[in-house]
Amino acid sequence: MTEERGHDRDDEPGGDPVCWLHQLCPACGAMPTDDPSAPRDRCWRCGEPYPEDE
Repeated sequence: MTEERGHDRDDEPGGDPVCWLHQLCPACGAMPTDDPSAPRDRCWRCGEPYPEDE
């Protein structure tokens, strides 16, 4: 396996430093939206109610 000159994987920026998984809709996987017209108690895409916080 050869690496191209000038292309070092360690220099590439990574993804988000935190896990967003807990914020996804449990039914369809949609990320919550900042749209003020979207419902806050259920998923904007599929309508699934968000789980109650414990």
